[in-house]
Order: sequence, then C-alpha cells, then structure tokens
Amino acid sequence: MDTNVLVSGLISHRSPPRSIVDGWLDNLFTLVTSPYLIEEFNHVLTDPPIASRLRLDHQELTAFLSALLLQTEIASGQLTLPGVTRDPKDDAVVACAVESKADAIVSGDGDLLTSDGYEGIRVYTPQQFFALLQDGQAPKPTQ
Repeated sequence: MDTNVLVSGLISHRSPPRSIVDGWLDNLFTLVTSPYLIEEFNHVLTDPPIASRLRLDHQELTAFLSALLLQTEIASGQLTLPGVTRDPKDDAVVACAVESKADAIVSGDGDLLTSDGYEGIRVYTPQQFFALLQDGQAPKPTQ
C-alpha cells in the first residue's frame, strides 16, 4: 500500500482504506514495504495537519507502528527504478513492489493510477482493492 492509503486508513474509520488496513491486520493479504516507505510513513504521521486528524492515541499508534514492522514483508530497498513513474517519489513504491515480487500496488495517487502497472504488477484504487477483499480475491503479497 502506498503511504496515502495507510494514512487514510488511520484517519477515517469507515472507508475502503480503513477496511484494507483492517484486512491486512487480519492477515487477509501480505503487506510489503521498504525502509524508505516506512520512513516516509513516519514522516507523514508527524506532519502537524495529519497528526491532528489521526484518531489514534499514543498507545494505538505505537501498536500500529509495531504491526507495520512485524506484520509486513520488508523489502531490502536496494532496488531503485528512477523515472519509472511521473512522480519521482512514486518510484520507491514501484521499486518496493518489484523487489518483493508483489502482485499489486494499492494507491490513491493519480500518478500511479494513470499507469498500466509495471512488470505485471497491477495498480488498484483503494475502492477496487476493497472490492477484491470482499470477494476473497485479494492478490498476495500486496505493496
């Protein structure tokens, strides 16, 4: 999952991103990430406008960050794919998916969504991926 989906899932309790986060925590699919994406997520969570919208207390946030480190497949982050997307920040998402051999990327980012995927890795909106989860058809693992 792209950082925007994780953050949206923490902010909104009744949304496809939240249902996807809950599905991951319930082991319905394997979430893959990389050191860069974990760092990006931590940075976003400390951004004052985002931090003020989070509906998690310190203990819940700590538990979520622990799950992010313990319940994910963490790619080494050695692969770089400069220029593979329109936005250089999104290159890390695609590189993580390729490096970990993910089947899918879940993102709300328009730059990623306008692509046709990469090397067989399909890009889904949160709504599309949520529908797959409901049907029991979520690809594994998912970035």
